[in-house]
Amino acid sequence: MRNAIQYRKRALALHITLFIATAHAGAAFAQAEEQELDEIIVTASPLKEPADDATQSVAVLRGKALENRAAGQLGQVISQIPGVQSTFFSAGVARPVIRGLDGSRVQTLSDGISSMDAASSSVDHATPIEPILVDQIEILKGPATLLFGSGSIGGVVNVDDGRLPETAREGLKARAQLGSDTASELKLGALRLDYGAQAATGTWQLHLDAASRKSDDYEIPGAAVLGELEDSDVLESSSVDSTNGAVSATYLADSFRIGLALSRYETLYGIPEAGEEEEEGAAAISGRSKSGGEEGVKIDLEQDRIDLKGVVLFEDSWIKDVELRLGRNDYEHVELEGDEQGTLFEVDEVQSRLEALHQTSATAWGELKGAFGITYSDRDFAAIGEEAFVPGSNTSNLAAFYVAHIESDENSPHLDFGLRFERVELELEDGSAKNSDSLHAFSLGAAFPITPTWDVRASLDLAERAPTAEERYSDGAHIATQSFELGDADLDTESSRQIEIGLHHHGERSHFKLAVFNNRFNDFIYQQPTGDEEDGLPVFLWTQKDAQFKGAEFQFDYRLLQDADLGQIGLRLQGDRVRGRLDDAAIDGNRNLPRIAPSRLGIGLNWKRGAWQADAMVMRHQKQDQTAAFETETDAYNMVDLDFSRSFGSARAERALVSEIYLQIRNIGDQEARVHTSYLKDIAPLPGRNIGFGMRFYW
Repeated sequence: MRNAIQYRKRALALHITLFIATAHAGAAFAQAEEQELDEIIVTASPLKEPADDATQSVAVLRGKALENRAAGQLGQVISQIPGVQSTFFSAGVARPVIRGLDGSRVQTLSDGISSMDAASSSVDHATPIEPILVDQIEILKGPATLLFGSGSIGGVVNVDDGRLPETAREGLKARAQLGSDTASELKLGALRLDYGAQAATGTWQLHLDAASRKSDDYEIPGAAVLGELEDSDVLESSSVDSTNGAVSATYLADSFRIGLALSRYETLYGIPEAGEEEEEGAAAISGRSKSGGEEGVKIDLEQDRIDLKGVVLFEDSWIKDVELRLGRNDYEHVELEGDEQGTLFEVDEVQSRLEALHQTSATAWGELKGAFGITYSDRDFAAIGEEAFVPGSNTSNLAAFYVAHIESDENSPHLDFGLRFERVELELEDGSAKNSDSLHAFSLGAAFPITPTWDVRASLDLAERAPTAEERYSDGAHIATQSFELGDADLDTESSRQIEIGLHHHGERSHFKLAVFNNRFNDFIYQQPTGDEEDGLPVFLWTQKDAQFKGAEFQFDYRLLQDADLGQIGLRLQGDRVRGRLDDAAIDGNRNLPRIAPSRLGIGLNWKRGAWQADAMVMRHQKQDQTAAFETETDAYNMVDLDFSRSFGSARAERALVSEIYLQIRNIGDQEARVHTSYLKDIAPLPGRNIGFGMRFYW
């Protein structure tokens, strides 16, 4: 650790930086699409409701706000949204954390169908989704089990990639990007082409996208390992090399739509390794040297995927349309230890979703529109190798659901409700064990207008989740988390009861959102340290206790100025807090759950004048000292990000090429920042000051 004088110098320099940043730049969120929030459609819902009409907390990231954050993993891209943070397991792995919940409780979707990966089986497994060229990212905060099953008991992140469009557009639309940075010597390239051609009875929509990013080990401020005195230049084994692409064709006619997409995702990324003492147990288990070889430990991931979407439209019928979604996945990744192949993980999965939207009908409470459907998935999982701590298994899921929205007019209360019945069956590959769980979910939400611009919202969600194969049948050394995991085959179903109350305001110059939530779990499944050791690693047992997650989040956007000469200036204030605790103490009176993100406060400004735009966000991450047993604390830090861009050409001109140069500065204060949600927070800090730059092209 640095001495007190060095610390004070860095703190003084940071405060000066904060003052300059907030005085002369602007925040990356006060975008035009935020000002037209009622025009943003949440595609994850079969009702296709505007985001502002949803009684459940919903956030949508799109446009310039998405472009400024998209050169990273999915969790990092959305991590500045209130209530949403990210795990961090090297630059190649960052998964979403929603209100303190992650892993098997937060589903990631690609156009409404699961990402179908092995991310839930271990924290070092990446999500095979590339955000760089997508249309928008939707975050449903709180249980979304009604639509997407028990794996979304904590929330859902849906990526609308535009590969299977629902609207026709003639002619060519193109986007491209080239970029680099200073902290990791990033080489980034991306291209997306959408072409619409008129046919005899409809329109063909053709799509192609491709992206590649390659980065070296990134630079860090200070030491990699917490408590070391000697500074490190870079974080070893933090490089990323990924490529992905897709082709698709969709035919849209008056009475039907049908589309097919083929995609492939590849990535090779490093895993930062523990220090000498922590590595001894892992080395003994795997048989490798403590350094993991000269090249360290890497994960080589590949996924091939097929998606089909078909929609039939009806006239003069109670059924308005019927949509069928099919997804087929072939996924594998292998852990490479130097030149040697370690454990191989494989996932073969099929998902289907059939849903029907019925016509609006009059009720005593107002106009009702709704959708009902069935979903089915079949997942084969296998882990092969010396470090395969989870046995192979098959999981099948069959469910039926109904969701509805009732509204009379915009000045009257509106209501959302729904229910779901689900059957989950889990069987081990060798046939030695089989589990069947019947699950239920119910949701009720309402919005009550106070004035034309203010309303109060309240929702109640009841949901259940079946234990996963990892939670039931783990038995062995998990090198990624430096632990020996033991499952419990007798785990019961986990249930959640969330109550949320919100206050919303949407005016001409200002927008405000406030949400307070309390999520109570019966039989919450978590890992409890036993105090024992096995093969040199601490033993963690999957077990259950009642738990509670409660917190609050807010966001305030205000247009400070709109002047023909000075341009438009917008202000954003935001913050969030979550507290996760067991009802009864687990060890020595400690009720805290591990890896709960600390509170955050943020302030940002946005300036836009003609072709110029400047954005800034200053985010204060508080110290986290409310830790679980055997968990280290993380210090507070300030993260200051700046974005500048200058565009050339006019998007209003027909068939015009618009180009843009951009400059991004991340962690401008060069702060040593450790993510509390990370298993590697003691050995893998975030990158130091990083200057990104590049060009974007639009046609």
